[in-house]
Amino acid sequence: MTLTLVPITRSLSKAPFDCGYRELNHYLRHYALKNDRLSIGKTFVATTETGEVAGYLTISTAGIAAESLPEELRASLPRYPVPAMRVGKLAVDRQFQGAGVGRWLLTQAFRKAVVVSQHVGMYAVLVDAIDEKAKAFYVKYGFIPFEGHPLTLFLPVATIVAAME
Repeated sequence: MTLTLVPITRSLSKAPFDCGYRELNHYLRHYALKNDRLSIGKTFVATTETGEVAGYLTISTAGIAAESLPEELRASLPRYPVPAMRVGKLAVDRQFQGAGVGRWLLTQAFRKAVVVSQHVGMYAVLVDAIDEKAKAFYVKYGFIPFEGHPLTLFLPVATIVAAME
């Protein structure tokens, strides 16, 4: 299967998409395009060769309160919030789950983060896991949960860059 990442558009057939989470399906159908146009969150859709929506991700900017980071990282950082890119949504249609689409989407997010970090300060990529199953997916790729917010995780951009070298 060959995937293509495209920005969300009105003409994209979103109705058949079902990732198994009502909230994520609803977001794609009703809010993703509007939020994209308002630059609140940019949504990118993974499409197959036949134009099916295999998955999507929504990214935006974020800030991380320095005191929320682990002590060993905090020592080298300023005491004010550090910039980040947030993967607020990442979902894969049920028929494509287990086929590597989630990993592919996350890799696309990493690539975007690295490119942006070459032009704009960005310390980490944040993710908001919808549940413990999603959290386990992100932890597998090195994401670190925040204390007190176990479904919000981060991965320093320097770690992503090192892994891509």
